[in-house]
Amino acid sequence: MRNKRSITWALVIAAATMAVAAMPGCELLVDFDRSKIPQEGGPDGTVEEDSPSEDVTQPDSSSSGADSSSSGGDATTDSPMEGSAESSTDSSTPTESGTETGAETGADASDGAVEAAVEGGSNGATCSTGTTCGSGFCANGFCCNVACTGTCLACSAALTGGTNGTCADITTGTAAPAGQCTAAPPCGFTGNCAAGGVCQETAATTSCGTASCTGSSFTPAGSCSGTGTCTAGTAGACGNNFACNTGGTACVTTCSVTGTTPPTETSVGCATGFWCNATPACVATGGTGTTCTNNFECTNGMCISSMCN
Repeated sequence: MRNKRSITWALVIAAATMAVAAMPGCELLVDFDRSKIPQEGGPDGTVEEDSPSEDVTQPDSSSSGADSSSSGGDATTDSPMEGSAESSTDSSTPTESGTETGAETGADASDGAVEAAVEGGSNGATCSTGTTCGSGFCANGFCCNVACTGTCLACSAALTGGTNGTCADITTGTAAPAGQCTAAPPCGFTGNCAAGGVCQETAATTSCGTASCTGSSFTPAGSCSGTGTCTAGTAGACGNNFACNTGGTACVTTCSVTGTTPPTETSVGCATGFWCNATPACVATGGTGTTCTNNFECTNGMCISSMCN
């Protein structure tokens, strides 16, 4: 009876071990107290029969073999899987590395392209829009250090006499940019730029307005102030006692006598109170008693018997 119990326990352990060994990746760690297995012997626990003892030992050996087999099975089963996993992981590493490298390279290339687009347009480089300039400003066809949109400013050496790409005042006398310094005659802007980045005003010596002449009083045209206004001329007598021309726009510069029979000849070109002599020049008329040839020589207009009356 005791032998059967020992054999039964041994068979149970062996069956469990083999069942676990048949399952890949699994191990059975058998830990039990052999003292609980029924043994033959006396009260002191000594084994009386060798055969049952060997039967009990046999399952242990089988268990050991099963453990060994299980261990071997684990080694056989785990190694391929672990090796495959490791191999797969290892083989995926270059792919990840390649992907990361490619992504980084692509990103760097993209960044480089953006930087090149921005930084490629250094000041002085030709441009058509500020987006291609490192400074973000394009003026007069060149990448410029500033926006350069102020009055009479330019970023072109041809306009400033300086350097392409550096904003500076436009050279004096050069036409101003469109929309700036619009010409406004007679005394306003000339349409050009002046020193200091300002619009050029019409010079103060420039005539403005219209001259006029009435009798022998001449009013010259005005003159520009140099600050955009016209100052009217001051009226005055014609020089050398001359009179105004027939158009009333200026003074005559000579005089003459018309007619053929004194004392009715006519003096022309002299101011009132003056007559034209043979020089010809305008001389003052004479009072009563002054000798005369023509009536126009006398203040009262009457020359009788060669005497002003």
